[in-house]
Amino acid sequence: MPTVPGGKIVVGLIADPGLPLSLALGLKTSIPATLERELDSGMPWEVEVKEFSLPLDDQGEVELNAHSGRLRELNGWDYLVYLTDLPKFENGEPLATGLNAGYGSAVVVLPALGFVRSNRLRRAVVQALASLHGVKDPYLDADGRLDPQADPFSVERRIEPADAGEDAFQTNKGLRGRLLLLVGMVRSNQPWRLVPRLSSAMAAALATGAFGVFYTSIWSMADYLPPQRLATISVLSILVMGSWLVLHNGLWETPVGARHTEKRVVYNVATLATIFLAILLMYLALFAIILVGALVIIDARFLAIELGHDVGFGEYVNLSWLASSLGTIAGAVGSSLDDEQSVRKATFSRREYDRRQITLDEDTEHEAARDD
Repeated sequence: MPTVPGGKIVVGLIADPGLPLSLALGLKTSIPATLERELDSGMPWEVEVKEFSLPLDDQGEVELNAHSGRLRELNGWDYLVYLTDLPKFENGEPLATGLNAGYGSAVVVLPALGFVRSNRLRRAVVQALASLHGVKDPYLDADGRLDPQADPFSVERRIEPADAGEDAFQTNKGLRGRLLLLVGMVRSNQPWRLVPRLSSAMAAALATGAFGVFYTSIWSMADYLPPQRLATISVLSILVMGSWLVLHNGLWETPVGARHTEKRVVYNVATLATIFLAILLMYLALFAIILVGALVIIDARFLAIELGHDVGFGEYVNLSWLASSLGTIAGAVGSSLDDEQSVRKATFSRREYDRRQITLDEDTEHEAARDD
């Protein structure tokens, strides 16, 4: 436990841009009271947030210990906690938290927290600071295990250092831990934010889908096909568009460094899930637009005459369903992502490559200290 001459304990919370920074800002005002209540009520706690990415070494590992002392000294921080969205592995398992009490620093890997519920992130930060501050972890029971009330779905494994000053880890174990990591990686990619970048594909799909609203043969086909066949066509249209976007925009990832084979699997699964979720959201929006257009434009009596039987809302749904699928296929073939660079930066290997290019010298550290 450090000596704090200023009468308060200051925590530097640095975060990668995007989701990590947004979550860090959310913790800035909410977590000090928790730290004072759970860790040390003798003096107030203060949290300072900065957008700042630490460099990676040749193996893709965060160089936290190499820079934490200097950053803490320049900023007047007692402890340093780094929130990153790049997945890490330790002892063959996804890393959730890593810390070194000797350096007064910790890293929290957001993808390993799953969908990043605010209470899970808050617990991870509090646990890391408890270890750095040298006090009992408030979330552990008498046997040193995580209290089920803190997180009944936890799959974490704590690895304590053999000697003081060595790194300690908290990892996710087993298949559930890896599934949690994949969910967290997709969450970090924020697939809903890719939908606006599909605007050219959306325009092509909408134009083709609208054609189906006026083409009577599409009406008859949609009325004839059973729901199972329509669902199969929908899945195929999404697969065609997703495959086109991945191949055309070079989104297949080839990470390097330590555990590159495992990274290649999880990085690409997360990228594919992100792309296909974004396309699914676009498909649902396209379906809603075409359905509204069909209800407005096509008179029910005229549709009944063309189909040869009474019609209801279901016939409009089937028509919009088929038109949306055909439009999605046409949109895939005739368009691409509007902002390829932005999407490439959303992939993990690209972000890892960018972090490898970061170098921190004394001037950079001083600039980080001045940045508010």
